[in-house]
Amino acid sequence: MAGTMIRRGQAQQLYDDHAQSLVQKELFPEAFAARGLLPYNHPPFEALPFAAITRLSYIRAYSLVIGLNVFLLIMCVHVLKHWLPVLNSILPRFLYLVPFAFYPVAYALVQGQDSVLLLMLYSLAYVSLRQGKKLRAGIFLGLGLFKFHLVLPFIFILLLRRCWPALKGVLMSATVAFAVSWAIVGTKALVSYPSYLLHVNRWETSGVVIVPSNMPNLRGLFMLWAKQSLPVEIGLITVSVGILVWAAYRWRVDDLRDLNVWNAGFSLAMVAGFLAGFHSYSHDLSILLLPGLLGIDCVLERCLPKHVFALKSILVLMFFSPLHFLLTLYASREALFALVLLAWVYFLADSSCSAPRLDARMAEAASRAS
Repeated sequence: MAGTMIRRGQAQQLYDDHAQSLVQKELFPEAFAARGLLPYNHPPFEALPFAAITRLSYIRAYSLVIGLNVFLLIMCVHVLKHWLPVLNSILPRFLYLVPFAFYPVAYALVQGQDSVLLLMLYSLAYVSLRQGKKLRAGIFLGLGLFKFHLVLPFIFILLLRRCWPALKGVLMSATVAFAVSWAIVGTKALVSYPSYLLHVNRWETSGVVIVPSNMPNLRGLFMLWAKQSLPVEIGLITVSVGILVWAAYRWRVDDLRDLNVWNAGFSLAMVAGFLAGFHSYSHDLSILLLPGLLGIDCVLERCLPKHVFALKSILVLMFFSPLHFLLTLYASREALFALVLLAWVYFLADSSCSAPRLDARMAEAASRAS
């Protein structure tokens, strides 16, 4: 819908409910009659690639997006396998199939979601940070701002850690994205975008747009047991900021001596950032495949001093598809999955500080031997 509006020269009306309704009713009359408007609430620059495929039939465009997402998943494994030494040695070929065993990834593929692209960008940022190329890592993170609610918390942690080169890279990408968005929709639509997001989030009649009970994050947990009100929102913001500060305190970005300790800190930042993200659904959990793979590799290496059983249990739950299926499609209570993520955050925080520094010990032993 958004791509069609841009191709037709209606970009300045991109965040107008009436204009969106007319186009969506034209393109998908049966779906529109059954469920009403499904609004486009992503930044303007993300609609640009979709404008290029609007001349294809829907099934061809859908197949193209699925094909691109499968390619990105394969590339994710190719990029990460060097940093997954145990998994890569045990499953050198089958490692490429692991992402397809993760329910959120399958869900994202079926829906044609952009979460897989964000997973790829996070993977590239991870590798860049491990290689000490912080500016490049920031550029990749900035490119992920089409889901800014899932990237900004991670960037906030980098800000607390004073990782200035990465923040400079984020600013570079964000500037380009802003310029492209401005060129697409103009000043008026761009200025109205934040208020439109607030409007959609307050849209009580849109049962298919905003469903907090199906958000596996802190917002989902809060809204599952309390009605939306100012005190609840203040409490949510306080807890979200608190968990991000805690994650920043535990993750030593510049200490690259021990791979497993650093991976635990990076994973902590990703999971904490996801929990603090204001808007996320099951397919967005796709990005947590990255810390999941890092965790599996660490468990297989048997380098954890404690909490081994707890971490194994959490990773099993992450990959246990029936649980996701039950909470998402049957009970509409995926918010309860946030409890698993909270437990994961706790154990990652402990591992990021207490895991043995094997690399440092090996270096010390080698220096003594020489």
